[in-house]
Amino acid sequence: MEVTNPDMTTNQDFGTSSEQFLHAAQIAVKMRKAELPAEFVASALAHSRANRGIYELMAMWEEDGDNDERVAAVADIQELLDDAEAAPQHPTAKPRVGVVELDDIVAKVVAAKTKLRALIDRNGGISVVARRSGIPQPSLSRMLSSGSMPRRTTLYKIAAALDLDETDIASDFTW
Repeated sequence: MEVTNPDMTTNQDFGTSSEQFLHAAQIAVKMRKAELPAEFVASALAHSRANRGIYELMAMWEEDGDNDERVAAVADIQELLDDAEAAPQHPTAKPRVGVVELDDIVAKVVAAKTKLRALIDRNGGISVVARRSGIPQPSLSRMLSSGSMPRRTTLYKIAAALDLDETDIASDFTW
């Protein structure tokens, strides 16, 4: 039997190598010893094979001794797991977006985030809403300051923390 270099064998373009997956399994054992829920750890490990981002967050969790950073890594892993669960099982046709439309979309995202930030500020600020929503404060700050579209699960957590209907927030991000 011929053995190939395990670092060169990946599950897919965004997956992990065999060596990385074995490392993820070692991290999963440490996560359980740290009393993270078994279902969460098992799901993170299973998804780490096809999603290098989950593996990298697991590795960050292992390397960082700071509890706040570990909490942030766990929250980010959970968001990726939520996204994976909500993802369609079969490929879907994606709309084609031109440069002109892209500028319009970016302007709408910025406007919606500005409105969301004002709402958060009126309800105690980022730290308070982060604590109520279970979103780590650094993750919430990063989401609000980036130019990217926030995840739907993040918007729903914010809506719940502010005791609002999900559509009160999420509808600003649908076009």
